[in-house]
Amino acid sequence: MVTQQRGEGSESASSFAVRSGAFSAAIFFAGGIFLPFFPVWMAGKGLSEPQIASVIAAPLFIRAILGPVLAALADRFGTLGRAAMVYSALSAVVFAPMAALPVYAVILALSCAAMIFWTALIPLGDAIIVAGVRRHGLDYARVRAWGSVAFIAGNFAAAEAIVQVGGAGVFTLQVAAFFAGSVVALFLPVVRDVRQARGTAGFRRAFGDPVLRRAILAGGVIMATHGAYYAFGTLHWRALGFGNRTIAGLWAFSVLIEVVLFWFARRLTGWGARRFLLAGAAAAIVRWALFPLLTVPAAVYGMQMLHALTFAATHLGVMMAIGAVATPGHTVRLQASYQMTAGLLLATATIAAGPLYRSAPEFAFWAMAGLGIVGFAAAFGLQRGLQPHSEADGGSTSPPV
Repeated sequence: MVTQQRGEGSESASSFAVRSGAFSAAIFFAGGIFLPFFPVWMAGKGLSEPQIASVIAAPLFIRAILGPVLAALADRFGTLGRAAMVYSALSAVVFAPMAALPVYAVILALSCAAMIFWTALIPLGDAIIVAGVRRHGLDYARVRAWGSVAFIAGNFAAAEAIVQVGGAGVFTLQVAAFFAGSVVALFLPVVRDVRQARGTAGFRRAFGDPVLRRAILAGGVIMATHGAYYAFGTLHWRALGFGNRTIAGLWAFSVLIEVVLFWFARRLTGWGARRFLLAGAAAAIVRWALFPLLTVPAAVYGMQMLHALTFAATHLGVMMAIGAVATPGHTVRLQASYQMTAGLLLATATIAAGPLYRSAPEFAFWAMAGLGIVGFAAAFGLQRGLQPHSEADGGSTSPPV
């Protein structure tokens, strides 16, 4: 639980919502630059497709190891806001020097270190918003939605930077976004450490449940199908002649549709975890099979609607499965186990996509469709009607984008 001490709880609900929402926006604005357009900067520096894939994937591997360490260290700062400020500043300080020597080894090392610190901000931001839910009754989804809006803004800002000043504009904007996060963190509400239930018996019992393990595996595999898209989606569209603003619109549209599904997800909870995961896997098969074949922006916009299923429906399915099995106090640890599994699988798929894309772009995306078949098979074996016992145990269904 979030412990309340001196300085906590003195702000109004609206002030808490604005400040925590602004920090969520800062986190995902930077992500909206990095994910679609940092590969463009790397390609401009002469990195090959496998090298670009490894730069995108490496932080996912290392985060699985260091993520829990950084989360534990956050408690040592006294407040989560101080930890967020330090991690944000470190991201900028570590990332900026690569402009002086933009060769593969330097880019790999520095971008990996920077993104590990930056991705550590996501659970910190979530924990602060959850504190607002408990303290002031805030609507979690609406506060967190500012992150998705900012991700979209980051897409368009990065595209405009390329149009105006070229690839160097993306790099400068990325560094500025990292520094901005540390400034916004200065104004975060005072929230201290988040303590979970003691003991591991409940966690081991839940994680040992074969149904939950199958759901986590299915969700992780489906999420991994995004590997080629994250590394090469923008480069593929640029090769087709799409303009940078069009590409930004395609990324933004997919996130917008994702947010719509999350917003109305309560109306679909009767589906259960199995149906959500099957929908995500089926959409992944179709989406990645079609991806290299669609060459007209209008058709690609239609295909991007499937992101609501490949990402959001998959996330909801796993959260439902966790909520159905988890005992109070162990939900966060189970969510972390899922995030670690999905991250490792996504990193592996991203690295594998590098040489495939270099051989022929369609090979990389069709391999992702093949992973979708694996995810569908795993989800198909789940029991029907797998749902949380109560909303309190159902975990977060917010979009991490």
